[in-house]
Amino acid sequence: MEQTFDVTALQYPFPCATNPHAAEVESKIGGWIKAHYDFLPEKVKKKYMHTGVGLAAGCMFPRANAAQLTAISRFFLWAFIIDDSFEFATVEQIEQIREIALPILRGNSTGTSAALYHELPMLRRELLSFANERWMNRFCDSLDVYFDGVGMEIPYRVNLVFPSFEEFYAIREKAVNVDPLVDFAEAITGTIIPGAILAHPVLQQLRQLTCRILSWCNDLFSAHLEKGNDVLNIVLLVEYFSQCTMEEAYKEALKIHDQDVAKFCQFRLQLPDCGLYQEAVMDYVENLALMIHGYLHWTLLFTQRYKANGHPSSELKGDKLQVTV
Repeated sequence: MEQTFDVTALQYPFPCATNPHAAEVESKIGGWIKAHYDFLPEKVKKKYMHTGVGLAAGCMFPRANAAQLTAISRFFLWAFIIDDSFEFATVEQIEQIREIALPILRGNSTGTSAALYHELPMLRRELLSFANERWMNRFCDSLDVYFDGVGMEIPYRVNLVFPSFEEFYAIREKAVNVDPLVDFAEAITGTIIPGAILAHPVLQQLRQLTCRILSWCNDLFSAHLEKGNDVLNIVLLVEYFSQCTMEEAYKEALKIHDQDVAKFCQFRLQLPDCGLYQEAVMDYVENLALMIHGYLHWTLLFTQRYKANGHPSSELKGDKLQVTV
């Protein structure tokens, strides 16, 4: 199905930027794929070369330094491959990945011979070069939430059964895997903010809205590719339950997106008094806004992922990929 959504309808009242190190990091992606993900089919490897993984990180984290952007891009590539390769996996496979990956990232395991995890010890070292163990545990907790969400998706996706809107929202916020990116938005400020401050209702709302906005943006771009193959997309959910046309579903999904953007802007003006951490919190929230607009900027200009034959899903679905987890 061709894309019929008018992408110019997506607007944000805050700026975007591109990291000056993005092109340099993007040039490393091919080497990482060859060195650590050579088990992927050739077509898939070529598609990841046109995904713009380093450019995605550069658009979403324009304030990261070169070392930070390298670590974020390393995570992006691993996360893309996990998400694409195991979209139609079993719950047991997802649990196995979680049980291997998280101990490595937490520093409680020396790793495994499986190629899927070779980059994780390096990723841990790179992240700890600008964060600390407290932040690292928070980041791993966010990944844990992602694996929860992926496990919750599987029965709906495999059976092509639409969840209720309430169930969908709960699942989508977890499975979109934005929580770890929100953690990056904090870490690149150079200050690890105390958990008690991050737990403030306003900051929690901003975190949740960031996850939702990026989910809806992704869904608006990918609905035409997922129609008939997936049910976990806000556009397809609206179309199904409202019994409307795709064009009407796009308009309604855009309204949901825009309402969340308006809420995000309102909460940005209601930041709590964070004392000595006020500047870091303000930088963190600004990084969230840059991340939201940066995702749109990357999608429009730097990736083939949401264009015809640009997504690796067809080559990775079913038995076409045998990955040792």
